[in-house]
Amino acid sequence: MLFPVLDKSRAIAWQIGNEVLPCRPSPLIMGIVNVTPDSFFDGGKHNTPDAAYEHAVSLLQQGADILDIGGESSRPGSEPVSEQEELDRVCPVVEALAQLSNISEDLDNPGNRKFYISVDTVKAKVARECMRLGAHIINDISACTMDPDMPAAVADTGASVVLNHMRGSFGKMQQDFKPYNNVVQEVREELLVQAEKLMALGVKKEKICLDPGIGFGKTVQDNIDLMKSVENFLDDGYPVLVGTSRKSYIGKMSGLEKSDRLIPTVTAGIVAALGGASIIRVHDVLEAKESMLYLEALQSDGSI
Repeated sequence: MLFPVLDKSRAIAWQIGNEVLPCRPSPLIMGIVNVTPDSFFDGGKHNTPDAAYEHAVSLLQQGADILDIGGESSRPGSEPVSEQEELDRVCPVVEALAQLSNISEDLDNPGNRKFYISVDTVKAKVARECMRLGAHIINDISACTMDPDMPAAVADTGASVVLNHMRGSFGKMQQDFKPYNNVVQEVREELLVQAEKLMALGVKKEKICLDPGIGFGKTVQDNIDLMKSVENFLDDGYPVLVGTSRKSYIGKMSGLEKSDRLIPTVTAGIVAALGGASIIRVHDVLEAKESMLYLEALQSDGSI
């Protein structure tokens, strides 16, 4: 008998470029590559283009489908960086990975798999330049609200886009956000407003992915409620990305105060998959990949 919980029909495919990416039997895995000195997770371990590139390749080897390159930290207390500094951090990595993507079928290490490049930015100029260099996706943690030119940048470049929900100001979102009356309903409605603005500019619905923004201007209970309600975001026909990797709210949950947050993160990925997420965004790609393979095995018909 098949594992009865996971409904394979729930997840929605995402179009990247001219390709529609299948997201079942398990979600796509987006690996995080921070080219910053103040990442909350790795503390700047990959804070040079060469180190970031090597880390990105290792994530491909571990099973990443998408690499998300970021040059500006959004952790609590962080300060915005200049446009030029962010360009200097991310552009060499994006350009090198784009070259690798073009020849990946000839390489053993990435597993001869095609992969996709995302740029994690709220700046339209950075997004435009990275798309010119070969990126495929713009991942905007403000859902295209912080830079008034970002919606046009998405439309002009033909990018696929992740609209991440956020309340509050950059670096202080956990201190000054407006509380929610119904977090699931309000997050969903606010993301749909931004998606409709993009479609009015000619962005195809199939290229828009919604991210409820776990940890971005939300209480611990808000985050829990959103994790329990991933499937609610599918009713409008958009693929859903869930990014909860190692986030600080996990350490505020009872009994998890001393956790390194890895096992809860893997568990959250499974919950997201069961809820119908099309993409999970993680630091720990190998662990996420193994958990998804196990989930796939539970869905098999016996011919593993």
